[in-house]
Formats: sequence, structure tokens, C-alpha cells
Amino acid sequence: MYYNEIEKSLREVLLRRLILIVMILILGVSGFTYANKFAEYDEVTLIDALDNSQDNYKTVNIRVDGEDVLADVPAIIYPGNRTLVPISFITEKIGAQIQWRGESKEVTITHENKTIVLKINSKTAYVNGKAITLPSDVPAKLMTFDGLSRTMVPAAFVSNQLGYDIDWDGATRTVSINKPRQDITSVRYVDAGAYPQLRFKVTGEVSMTSFSVDGKSVGGSDALILDFHNTDLNLTTPLTYSRFIINDTIQEVYDVKFEIKEGPPKGVKAIVDLGYYRHGEVFYDSSTKEMVVELINAVNYVDVETINQATAVVIDTTENPAYNLSYENDKVIVDIIHSKLKEEGGLTSVGMGGIKTISSQQIDNSSIYDQGTRFSRIAVTLDNNMTKDNVFVESMDSKIYVYVQESLFGTYSYARNLDNGISQFGVNINTQKSYPIDYNDALNRLYFSVPIDDTQLTSGEEVKDDGVVKTIKVFKNNQNNSYDITIDLAEGTTYQSRVQGSSLFQLVFTNKALQQSEYRDKLVVIDAGHGGHDPGASYGDLKEKDINLTTALALKRKLENAGFKVYMTRERDNYVQLYDRAAIANQLNADLFISIHANAARNTAAKGVETLYAPDASRNNLNFARVIQSGLLLGTGGVDRGVVSRPELVVIRETKMDAVLVEIGFLTNEDDYIKLKTNSYLEKAADGIFRGVLQYLD
Repeated sequence: MYYNEIEKSLREVLLRRLILIVMILILGVSGFTYANKFAEYDEVTLIDALDNSQDNYKTVNIRVDGEDVLADVPAIIYPGNRTLVPISFITEKIGAQIQWRGESKEVTITHENKTIVLKINSKTAYVNGKAITLPSDVPAKLMTFDGLSRTMVPAAFVSNQLGYDIDWDGATRTVSINKPRQDITSVRYVDAGAYPQLRFKVTGEVSMTSFSVDGKSVGGSDALILDFHNTDLNLTTPLTYSRFIINDTIQEVYDVKFEIKEGPPKGVKAIVDLGYYRHGEVFYDSSTKEMVVELINAVNYVDVETINQATAVVIDTTENPAYNLSYENDKVIVDIIHSKLKEEGGLTSVGMGGIKTISSQQIDNSSIYDQGTRFSRIAVTLDNNMTKDNVFVESMDSKIYVYVQESLFGTYSYARNLDNGISQFGVNINTQKSYPIDYNDALNRLYFSVPIDDTQLTSGEEVKDDGVVKTIKVFKNNQNNSYDITIDLAEGTTYQSRVQGSSLFQLVFTNKALQQSEYRDKLVVIDAGHGGHDPGASYGDLKEKDINLTTALALKRKLENAGFKVYMTRERDNYVQLYDRAAIANQLNADLFISIHANAARNTAAKGVETLYAPDASRNNLNFARVIQSGLLLGTGGVDRGVVSRPELVVIRETKMDAVLVEIGFLTNEDDYIKLKTNSYLEKAADGIFRGVLQYLD
């Protein structure tokens, strides 16, 4: 019996390995890629492409004009305390041209009136033909990482020669390359055109970035955060109460508060207090020497979701959108007025739910509505059997929903109010009437039937799991000529039925446990690592960014179902700057910050879960990490890799509240890989983190 068990275990191990080998052969993958994952590691191994020698180097974060540079070969600290960066990724950001001469091993960088020539392994560079000895005699290098060879150049020398300033933050090992330092001398608010503008007078163009915070969604206030990098505040007119007061109650722009960032690099943060969530488009007006922030609605994304039995195109914007609806043959056209696409437009094939394709297009300076109007056009192409009669369009808060269904009459609606633990379920009916309800107290389940003559519904089941309602099931009972509806309630949920007007039968659900939750005033910011053009670690058909987001959304649901307020740094496949992730949590004054990641290593035997923290005497990060690690182990049953001190990681160092970064498994280990492919494991990981949060707060 004992030997049979051993033989069975060996067969299982061999089968898992065979699955991985087959997967790799099918996908044509020879290994994994790090992408920006190496920024999370203390050291990486690079190979000198000329002599094949290899060494370990500390990794470095790169920022150009305030934005993260995501290279495929890491920037490193080279002996002599010099930072080497992959030059092609830097020149792309600042608009310089590079040329590589393989026979002479020389790279030529051209920018405006400067030409720089660096030779691999030579301590001498040539600037406009003049020989210059490189600082600390550190030359340009040709280095190989993960099979990719890149020309690495001294960051400070090249940046300074191209007219940029460079700063080094040793705490987070971040090199920042910015336009030359300037002063902000004044600020004014202009509301004469189509879009309100904040205009900051500067002594010259500066590096500047912005992001918005939807504070009202978690009980706070909305704000637009403006970061002036490598900038000083020297206003010619003193501020009132340390603020620039606007008080535009029509546009709901109230004031601007300034904060000095000691750096590095030194800079200025401007916090714009808004009445509602909106986007700031940043540009430099050279004619007036002003950095301009135009307050304009942004289309964050366009996606397809299934909502209450119907296929819906969801257009997410940063404020309540003004839009125009039109139909053109087989297309539904939605124009969002006074808006700008946050991502580049294009065509997306859908092929489901009655929708062929979705296209997005930015139209500027148009006279279709008013002269000079900017708007974003979203066109939904319908299947041949669909017409505009199958389409229903509505807006709610900052989103526009384009529903497509065979028959929209009679679809049920469902919505939960996160603030008060109440949700509403409604069925459109063609006559005013109520329906008897059977309730099973032991199962927390209610049943009722609606005659087919009264409405039209689609059979199916939807899992809500929102702390109030668990599931909603609709079954078409042809024998009884009715729709039988079953709703499973969360523990503690009660209900009331009512008829609204002449055509809506409604159930109102209330969960007292949510309303009285001890966590109602606790705010947790969840950061799904990587995203967008940064996939994180990738192996086979798995991308870390997707694993992180799925786990983060599951954790969000669990926390909200327990009564927490939750804010996500990202809720879809987009990239958020590292420093912005921490700044969002700080702006919201969150209670806890959790960044979710998956791991990768050259050593494929490495497996298990670990929790990273940044030592900080003013915060309780270590204890928080220990409790979260304990929860992860209980939830996943994974190998315990312990709690790891990582003081240089931006997202957990720059946050002001207790913060951790969790690694929920290794993509590069065959056992962990198989787990990470399944939603059930990601759900367990989320549950483990959730249990850790409860234990930590209790």
C-alpha cells in the first residue's frame, strides 16, 4: 500500500511536469520574462555581452519627467557608485535619437544641438567632437539580461549633457531625470473658454504629471493632484490661508493647496479641491510661459460587461458625462461632449451579446456641436439580427451604459448602496400588481413567480455575493407559464416588497450587520501590482498583472462585504505610476495599504508565499506583515517564505499608513504555477489576506 502511494505521487509529479512542458511547446515559450518585475528584487544578475562575465547588481528605478520608465533590462548601480541605464528607453522619453554601430561598438546620441558618442568599455566620451572623461571612469557597457542585450550608459553624464537635471533617491534607489529646475511665480484660474483652466506661471517649462482621486466614493473629497517635478515655489503674491482660493460653485473648483516636496528631486505638489471627480489635461503654453491644467472629462476606458442579464458596453468617465446619442445603420454612436480619451482610440472585436465591434475616436476642434468642441466618439456595431430597438442607453454617476439584448422589456434590475447596506431588486411588469413571496428562514432564501404574460426575462443565474444578496436565479417554467425567481440572501439580510408606479415590482433588502459593522470607518487601499503596458512577470500564458488584479478584486469584494471602505489604485488593465499609488493612499488618509503581486525566480524550485514590508518606526508595518503572512498561509496552505524587509520598495516606503506587499506564489514553480492559473487559488489567497486584515484590526 505504501509503495502504491509513492508510485501514485510520482505519477502526479510527472504529469504536472508533462503539462508544463506541453504548454511551453504549444506556446513557443522557452522561459519567463521579468518585464518590470526586477524592480521588486534587491539584486539581479547581468552578463557583460563582450566578455561573458557576470555579476550581481543592485536594481534602480528610473523616472523621466515624473513618469516611470519600464525597460526590459534593469538599470543598475555599477561599481564606482554610478547608475547605468538602458539608453534607448531614456532617449525615447526625451525625444533624442540614437544610432548603434556594431563594428566599432559605439552609440551616438543626438538631441537638439548636441551629439554624444560613447564607446563600449571606454572611459572617454565625445560631446560635439570634444573628448570628455566619464565620471569615476565608468564607461558605457553592453549588458545582457534574460537573453536581451542593451547599451547601458551613465545616467548622470548623459542626462546633464542633454540639458536635463538628475536626482538620486538612495532610500528607494530611484534616479529621476527632469527638465531643468524652474520656479512657480503665480497661479490664476480661467473660466472663459469651454473648459476651466488652472494656469501656473513658471520661469520655464517643467516636468509635470497629474492624477485624480475619487475620494467621495469612500466618504472623502475629490481632488486633482498636480506634481511639479524639480520645481520651487516662489510666488510673487502671498497666498490666503496658505491656499489659492477659487470658489467657483458652478464648476465646483474650490481652491489649490501647495505642498513642498523635499525630494529628491525637490518639487511642488498642488492639490486641487473639487466638487466632483474630474481629469486634468496638462500642457505648456510657451506664449505665456504657463503650465496649464485644463479640467476636462476623460474617458477612462470602454469595456463589455454582463449586467442584470444584458450585455452592456460600459463607458467609464471621470465625471458625470454630457453625451449625445445617434444611430447610423447598424451602429450606435455615443459622443461624450467636452471629453478626451485617456487611452489611444481604436477598434476592438467583441463577437458576443449582439455586438460585433466597438470603436473609439478622439475628435478635437469640431463644429458638429459648437465651434472648437472636443469630444470622444464611441461607436458600437451591432450584429445583423439586432436593431436600435434592441438597444437601451442610460448614464449613472460617471458611467454610460449601452445595453444590448433581444428584448429589453422586463429585464430585472439590481443595485447595492455600499454606504448603507441596502440593495434593490426590481422587475418591470406590464400591469400594477404584487406577487406572493415564500421565505425559507433556514436557507435565507426567498421564492416568487411572475406570470410570463406580465414580463419577459432570460433564464440564468447571477452571483452577486455583495454582503446583502448572494445569488439571483431566474427559471422559465413553461409548465406553469411563469418565471420562477429564487434569491439567496446573505446572513442578516431582511427584505420588503413593494410596487413602484404601474410597472415595477420591487424588493428592498437591508443587512443590519453591514449597517452596524465595526469596520464601517476603516479604509483599505488595495494596489494590484503592475498593469497596462507593464505585465510584471510572465510565464507561459500567465501574466502577473492579471493574477494581481483578479486577487485584488476578490479581496475588495470580501472587505466590502464585511463593511470596509475600499479604494483600488486600479480596477482594470491600466498602469499607475509607482509614486502615485502611494500618493493616492496618502491623499485618502487610508488606514491600511496592501499591494498584491505574484513572484518569479531563476531558481524554479522557489515556491510559496511571502509578505514584504518597509521598516518604519512611525508605523507598525512589521506586525502587519506578520499577521498578513499568517493569514496567507492559512488561506493557501502554501510554503512559508516568511516576512521580508524591503525598505527601498516605493509603494510600501512612501505610504504613511501601515503597508505591506504580498507575493502570493511563484509563476516559475510548477506547483505554484498550476495553482495561480485557477480562480479558486486566487480566491483562497484573497481570503487569507482578508482574514489577516480582520485579525490585525481585532
